[in-house]
Amino acid sequence: MTLLVAGWVAIDEIETPFAKVKNSLGGSATCAALAGALFTDVRLLAAVGLDFSAEHRASLERKAIDLAGLTTEPGETSRWGCRYHYDMNSRDTLYTVVGVNENWQPVLPAGWEHSTTAFLAAGHPVLQRNIIQALKAPAATMVDTIKFFIDGALPELRETMRHADFVAVNESEARELARTPSIAKAGRALLAGGAKGVLIKLGEYGAAYLSGDDYFVAPGYPLEEVIDPTGAGDSFAGGFLGYLDTVREITPAEVRKAVIYASAVASFQVEGFGPSRMLTLRRDEVEERYREFRRFTHFEAWDEAIE
Repeated sequence: MTLLVAGWVAIDEIETPFAKVKNSLGGSATCAALAGALFTDVRLLAAVGLDFSAEHRASLERKAIDLAGLTTEPGETSRWGCRYHYDMNSRDTLYTVVGVNENWQPVLPAGWEHSTTAFLAAGHPVLQRNIIQALKAPAATMVDTIKFFIDGALPELRETMRHADFVAVNESEARELARTPSIAKAGRALLAGGAKGVLIKLGEYGAAYLSGDDYFVAPGYPLEEVIDPTGAGDSFAGGFLGYLDTVREITPAEVRKAVIYASAVASFQVEGFGPSRMLTLRRDEVEERYREFRRFTHFEAWDEAIE
């Protein structure tokens, strides 16, 4: 069982009202790969530049992550800078350097076409679709996106969404795609457009999952301190597909469990700058937080007591 993660590996500069870091390992594919590796073997498909440090590469050289698809290209590694506001939900993008990803054409290493699950992190939807079509009978695929591609490549994005088993968007992206303020209506509109399953990430408030016959809402973990929200959505996706890659059959019940595991993993992501917390996270910690989620949301016994 293997999870293919394709997207950007980047170098970030992140500022919050409380601290600031420069030259931090970042990128959507980085966070998703580290999260997925908590559950299953991961293959990382991404490009970096000649400036990508040996230290950053060493951080990714984990036992469960295959770096055969991490290519070094002439040029500069993608870079991104942002400044968060006091609510730690809103932020200003200071700069985006596309770098080597401007012209990179991902190619699957030999054998990677048999990956059993795949996460196509935010990227051009045509490239995402090409990777999906190159896979041989994957059990599940997921596509994520960002506002840049909603604004600039919407027809291609909608077509790519129809090829994926799951579509992941945050709440503002869902509203923009569906042109409605209602999360429920937005999810239904995305399903009507051809998506098979829709995950709407609600930040600190959790996540909602919709399919043709299911609607499931998971709360956010009640953290008392958030260090850096960057990458939470990508770690959510990596945890979601990482768990599904381990099950015998992807059923509605397993999808619901995957949402809770994903929320648990994402709650750890925000406990450090960039992916720093993910680099030290252990599976037993995830399992304990998963059990806490169950305790926080269990109510049947209370109903019985009231009756």
